Amino acid sequence: MTFPIDDLAQLVGVMAPDDVFQAPAEDPKVTEARERYNRAGERLSALSFGLVVGTGLVWCAMAGVL
Repeated sequence: MTFPIDDLAQLVGVMAPDDVFQAPAEDPKVTEARERYNRAGERLSALSFGLVVGTGLVWCAMAGVL
């Protein structure tokens, strides 16, 4: 049985399909792969936050110039 988050990780290429189907959930290889895509998710969240805040700061600076 796979989890939806495992399917998503396979689609984006963070986790290989063989990691889930051939190993039980307690396998260190699967645990390592899950930790890897959790870190990738954290980086994506940080990047999104930075883009939103940066864009807001740029627009505030542009409004101040006009």
